[in-house]
Amino acid sequence: MEPVASPLSNRAPQHVRDLPAAFIRSALHEYYAEAPPAGVCDTDYSLWECPETGLQFAAPPLQGNAAFYRWVGKFASYYPGLRWDYTKVREVVAGLASWQGPLLDVGAGRGDFLAYFDLLAPGCKLGLDLNADAVRDCAERGFGAFCGTVDEAISSGFVKPGGCGIVTAFHVLEHVEDPVGFAASLVSLAAPTGRVFLSTPNSPMSFEGQWFDILNHPPHHLTRWNPRAYAKLASILGCRIRMFHPPSSLLRDTFKLFQLLRHGTETVSRSGKIKDALVHPAAFARCFAAQLRHRRQHPPPHSDVILVELTKQ
Repeated sequence: MEPVASPLSNRAPQHVRDLPAAFIRSALHEYYAEAPPAGVCDTDYSLWECPETGLQFAAPPLQGNAAFYRWVGKFASYYPGLRWDYTKVREVVAGLASWQGPLLDVGAGRGDFLAYFDLLAPGCKLGLDLNADAVRDCAERGFGAFCGTVDEAISSGFVKPGGCGIVTAFHVLEHVEDPVGFAASLVSLAAPTGRVFLSTPNSPMSFEGQWFDILNHPPHHLTRWNPRAYAKLASILGCRIRMFHPPSSLLRDTFKLFQLLRHGTETVSRSGKIKDALVHPAAFARCFAAQLRHRRQHPPPHSDVILVELTKQ
């Protein structure tokens, strides 16, 4: 067996926990209130932490198989529609003194971001994804669409190195087996004055100390990112970096944790959350205390999402 190595450092990583396949299947069952079908996850994982950057990563670095993504992709909650990341990228790009297309969205899914990004004509917006059904939907919405990896898209001529003004990959980096190589391929696609935008959860997220999020662990997420890890990634790639975070609210994070502990991933209305907190004040107070501890133990920013912009030196 090869020694476990961090994607970002030569220093020996620290073991965090084991994640047997049986535990993962059980956690997925609880998350979706439906037992995953056979073949969704048969791999025993372990979670490790890079001592230099705090990046947590899975061993083996084996991403979810086709059966896994077919299953999770059928749930309506899997494709969230409009994200904060989308609005922030549009805001940043709109504020640039000069920029050019085309725009390539890697992991485009059905093209939700491409539809939202109204600063380019549809013909200048390209989407890439591994999900054939999502790629078909993306193409039907009028965008250039390719089913395959970045390397396959380059080999086919769908995109050219240095040919994109904007490259985006929202919540994709944490899924790939070689995050440094993947990020390097995105940078290679950007024009000399182009920009690459990446977003992931900012781990550990505010609720993870009290509620285990199986979707932020393997086989779904193979890496768990934070600002230090992103700074090291930019250094490895020889890129300048800017980081963006959505506004963070202690009260909102408390309600989020309270809802997860009380109702799991079930959708609860705002009025329902408030009523629930009034009925169970002691439980709500424990969640508030847990959020205060999280903020003391982890440096700011305390948002659950991180967006970075990479530009070539």
